[in-house]
Amino acid sequence: MGAIGEGYAIDLHTHSLRSDGALSPADLVKRAAARGVTIQALSDHDTLAGIAEAEATGRDLGVRIIPATELNTESEWGDAHVLGYFIDPADAALEDRLRWLRSNRGRRIELMVEKLNALDYAVDLARVLEIAQGGALGRPHLAQALFEKGYVKSYDEAFDTLIAKDSPAYVARVGLTPLEAVTLVRTHGGVPSLAHPGTVIGLDELLPRLVAAGLAGIEAYYGEHSPRMTARCLDRARELDLVPTGGSDFHGRGEHGVDIGGVFVPPETIERLESRRRGA
Repeated sequence: MGAIGEGYAIDLHTHSLRSDGALSPADLVKRAAARGVTIQALSDHDTLAGIAEAEATGRDLGVRIIPATELNTESEWGDAHVLGYFIDPADAALEDRLRWLRSNRGRRIELMVEKLNALDYAVDLARVLEIAQGGALGRPHLAQALFEKGYVKSYDEAFDTLIAKDSPAYVARVGLTPLEAVTLVRTHGGVPSLAHPGTVIGLDELLPRLVAAGLAGIEAYYGEHSPRMTARCLDRARELDLVPTGGSDFHGRGEHGVDIGGVFVPPETIERLESRRRGA
């Protein structure tokens, strides 16, 4: 990987303050450039709001920014998230759909705050909103507020206890199914890839359905994957003619993901993804 502190050249999964990351889009790209990244996908949850800022910084620092978003889903398939690459931030119809998703995310967090308060965890919604700084609300912002109040010993502990999926304060998402997420990306000219497949329940059953809907890639290279899981994803990619993608899933909060550029992504991945764009 070169000298200590240097990363790989391609990172197709990063998050900024526009959703649940800790850095502004500009600072995120600066960190990427400092780590040796030259191609970066900004893939904030359910929003493209940070793309223009990231692109402006990228032009100055020699980092190509790929416009992307990570669509969270709610279904029996677990955390089956879909990364949509080469999305147009100026697509008004897509923004209407993303705004609907963000609205549901916000209401969900409001309900979770109400439940936590009823359980005698005095979390202030105003503080959660302040932590989000205008980004798409999510559990990471709530986790930070719980940590600040001393209700958990770490940011990550909140996800394992007070706001875990089996906790009394948890509220399920209202949103897209995995099939709907793939279809949405395809409808708006993007290239969909399945994010962190290790969090999917019934991966082998779900993948053929997603491929039929237009799935083009699978995030085979991922920091939390074991070698066995990576090999499994590469096998599925070969079987189903999917592009193996990868990225750090960097947030800058807690222990989730790895540092920007911390996962090797083959250089041919970009060309292969671009070839899957509609009309390519």
